[in-house]
Amino acid sequence: MTKPRRTLSARLEALGHWFFYVALRVFGQRGGYLLLYPVIGTYLLFGRGIHRQTRPYLRRRFPGHGAWARWVDTMKIVLSFGRVLVDRGWLGMCRGVGLDGELIGARELLDLIGEGKGVVLLTAHVGNWQTALSRINDLSVPINSLMHYEEEAVAKHYFDLRNEPVPFRIIKSDGFMGGLVEATVALQRGEVVTIMGDRYTGGPAVEADFLGDPVRFPAAAYSLASATGAPVAILLAAKTGRRRYRLEVRAIFRPEGGDRDRRREEMNRGVRCFARVLEEYVGEYPQQWYNFFDFWHR
Repeated sequence: MTKPRRTLSARLEALGHWFFYVALRVFGQRGGYLLLYPVIGTYLLFGRGIHRQTRPYLRRRFPGHGAWARWVDTMKIVLSFGRVLVDRGWLGMCRGVGLDGELIGARELLDLIGEGKGVVLLTAHVGNWQTALSRINDLSVPINSLMHYEEEAVAKHYFDLRNEPVPFRIIKSDGFMGGLVEATVALQRGEVVTIMGDRYTGGPAVEADFLGDPVRFPAAAYSLASATGAPVAILLAAKTGRRRYRLEVRAIFRPEGGDRDRRREEMNRGVRCFARVLEEYVGEYPQQWYNFFDFWHR
């Protein structure tokens, strides 16, 4: 009995995306933004799930907020995420449009690439990360992205909608050995590998405090860096305007090799660094971390 419900849900989701794609083609980015308000308003009024999903983060980020303020906080996060999705569709479907932005720390990033050891770009589900990361393609080496990628997914990436070659090489995280073998080879060639560092789905992990409570963070990026000698650059994106973004290299971490205990210590140090940087980010952009589950649940 559950299979038909899932099929109906998928069809309804596809229909919703189709309406947005039509609005984007006819009315552009602004039209997509306007369509968000009734959709999100209905979702927040009649759906309890989204409030439950955002509560663990919001009560830690805004501990003094009451029920009404928490409701408004949820609305702001969902609206922010909706705008990012609209941007993604708009960029994919409308020719000749784009976002303007800057990469802060570009010189440091180029210097790391020049060392020839490869670079692990550690990012997170923040800001307009997918479209902003497309702007790093002008680096002097190939870019690889270790990610969960479904070609048949209803919510398309902007490069899927353009029906053009993907602007970077995708290494599927659900492939052989979680894609780590391919990522290691890419780093050994001196290339860049991007990895999300804020969601643990399996593999090596390290606990670190985040917003006052311990969280299990994925540690694959630090294992890769330690094994290959590649530096880790924490690169986070933020949407700063309707057509503007900001990419910034917020920290650089160089893990040291050694025995098993030493490598474990380096992973701990790297995760603590990432947790601190992410905490600073949500202090600046509290509505731009798109974490719709209990990040602290073990």
